[in-house]
Amino acid sequence: MAAFDHVQNMYDVALKPRLLRSFIKELIPDEKQQLGNPLELSQVVSAIKTHGLLSERVAQTDDNKKLIEKWKSAVDLWVDRLLMLVSSNMPDKCWAGICLLGVTFEECSSERFLASYSVWFQKLLSHLQPPAESHFVKVSCCVSLSDLLTRLGGFPNMKKDGTSHAAKLVQPVLKLIQEDSSDAEGAVRLLCTILNFFPSSLQKNYDSAEAAIVTKLIYGKCNPNMLKKLALCLSLLPKSKGDEDTWSLMIQKILLAINILLNDSFQGLEEESKTSETMRALVPPGKDPPAPLGGLTVFDLSNKSTERLSITNISTLMLCCSTMLTTSYPVRVKVPIKPLLMVVERVLNVDGSLPQTMYPTLTAMQQEYICTQLPVLHSYSLEILCDIIKEARSQLLPHTAHIIRLVTEYLRRCELPELRIKLYGLIKMMLMSMGVGMTIYLAEDVISNASIDLDSTRVHGGEAQPMNKKRKHENAISFLENQSQIIYSPKNHVPVSVKIAALGALETLLTVGGALRSESWRSNVDQLLITVATDACKNGWAKEANDVYTPSWGDFQLASLRALLASLLSPGRFRPAYLAQGLELFRGGMQETGTKLAEFCAHALLSLEVLIHPRALPLIDIGSSVEYPVNVNGMKDKFMKNNIYSSGVTVTGGTSRNEAESEEDDLYEKWVKDGENEIEKNTTENAVSIEATINVPEDKGKGILVETQSVEETALKNMETEVEVAVAKGVSGGGAANDVVGRRFETVGGSEGGGEFVFALGDNDNEDAAMDEIPDIVDVEPDSDEE
Repeated sequence: MAAFDHVQNMYDVALKPRLLRSFIKELIPDEKQQLGNPLELSQVVSAIKTHGLLSERVAQTDDNKKLIEKWKSAVDLWVDRLLMLVSSNMPDKCWAGICLLGVTFEECSSERFLASYSVWFQKLLSHLQPPAESHFVKVSCCVSLSDLLTRLGGFPNMKKDGTSHAAKLVQPVLKLIQEDSSDAEGAVRLLCTILNFFPSSLQKNYDSAEAAIVTKLIYGKCNPNMLKKLALCLSLLPKSKGDEDTWSLMIQKILLAINILLNDSFQGLEEESKTSETMRALVPPGKDPPAPLGGLTVFDLSNKSTERLSITNISTLMLCCSTMLTTSYPVRVKVPIKPLLMVVERVLNVDGSLPQTMYPTLTAMQQEYICTQLPVLHSYSLEILCDIIKEARSQLLPHTAHIIRLVTEYLRRCELPELRIKLYGLIKMMLMSMGVGMTIYLAEDVISNASIDLDSTRVHGGEAQPMNKKRKHENAISFLENQSQIIYSPKNHVPVSVKIAALGALETLLTVGGALRSESWRSNVDQLLITVATDACKNGWAKEANDVYTPSWGDFQLASLRALLASLLSPGRFRPAYLAQGLELFRGGMQETGTKLAEFCAHALLSLEVLIHPRALPLIDIGSSVEYPVNVNGMKDKFMKNNIYSSGVTVTGGTSRNEAESEEDDLYEKWVKDGENEIEKNTTENAVSIEATINVPEDKGKGILVETQSVEETALKNMETEVEVAVAKGVSGGGAANDVVGRRFETVGGSEGGGEFVFALGDNDNEDAAMDEIPDIVDVEPDSDEE
């Protein structure tokens, strides 16, 4: 009847032990069986991870006791079968057992792992001490041990036991790294795991570990993936001691090694003074240089490395510096910013050209090879610069001018798309992390270069499209004509990825510093962005690409709309000139349902709502707990009755709903008008402070202090509501008050001939006379389009 003992469904816990036993019986060989198709093992691993066959997670109830025993016995059978395979003399069965045991470390329950990890560790250690003959067995053993230590490092109370177990692996691992074989890759991964979770286990073998890693890195002829792992391992090595001096000494050694290798690689491509200048920054006068990196002297680095290996080693050591800056460390350390900047500047200043003041010492073939490798070195230099800005924080303040000069000069020379993308990303980070003041020094270069990138030949669908001669964006880049220091000029069409990066830089510039001294460039940037967005979307909306690594035309459309939104929302002296066109683009993009572009356009329209329908807030906080007087001409009752707020629109008493909607439409039309009748730019802006004091007992009322931005806005608010306005001209010098309908007014210093503006809230029988006394500074109606 067992054949008809069905489970409820695929979520039934009773299914898990039955599946596990089936896999053991059919796919996992015993002592007498041969290993079948290795691809079948991947199916077993997938099923174990999908269904949690080793988790043993089930509610501890009386009804589940029998099920718990069945599942426990099935997992016991699984572990026993794997340990038998690990001890097998046949390399293929041993390899399969080690791989499946590594999966068990990750998937088994915490109780089983803590009870059995020591036995499993000893089984695997036997294949490294002494090392097994099979290459597959050694590599898989290192990987499985790495998984075991990773799981063990997740238990805070097991640090001591984990350190003692990891210490047993240090010598075998270092021996594997020193061997000239492919086994070293798994050993380096295991060493990185030890340094991440149990770094103190390597403290006694610090010097030997440094020598083994550096020797392998310099002379090992490793593949790029292996070099990255060695760089990571070397950057993690100071964790084993855990003090500031060890970290500082390591990065100083690496920078000195980079400088020595640069001396040989850049010979004949830079002035000789650069070498001594950088060396003085690395080793200040009066101080002794540290011991060489990995025990390798200057002679060893200069003579035992070929020209091709030198460039590769430089890039690897620069990657190591970058990793040291971004990796967490147990204590706070001081970053050597000046030496790092000197090395970065030395690399970025070399572009492969021969100095005119020096006699050529390079052959044409040597120059060609260095020119092919310089983009890699420049890329790593920019990475270091990014990491410095990201991690140094307050330590960066004394070096800000140096970084700005370095970035702006390189931006004018850089032409490779990949480097320009990284450079625009660096500029975004500088603007976001160093504050709004950074825009003053970067705005000119960023706008100039971004305008050139965005104004070049357009690319759509991988094909170049000639630019319409009638749309040359003359106003957008006219301010560049006299900028003689801008020497960047793209020789070919600019890739879409570079255009996206340029738009991102402009978006950040407007977001951070769009209102700070932007009079000279703001209108040009706004016009450039609306033109780019309109041109990008005029031929329809592109479909989203499936390739997330290659930017598509749809990504460019999204980037242009993001920059346009920043242009419309960034603070400025006047309302956005291209609000109507922007709203039209966002409404069209929102119709592309189910895309990222539609989501962003919906967000953009919501953000722009405050510009289309600005909310009119009351002079008195209606919801406040302050008790305003109710017996003085019924002021509070009248104010509460005549002011209704709905969707940010003020509707006065006696105004119908249709009239309110009509006023809202009129306001919308005036805000989105295409700038044909813009308000006069030189409108006088004066702040008016108004204080109205109502003559009532002190415990019944309070004075109301209102501050507005301009006289025009004050007049607008007072004319559109039923709050009467009384204007009294006081005596020069702030004299006594005039009395209007029995209310007392005190004069304050005015703006015209010592006159004072005093406003009173309340009933006024002579409303027209009061309105006629609005100061002459208001030439036209505030809501009028007439200039």
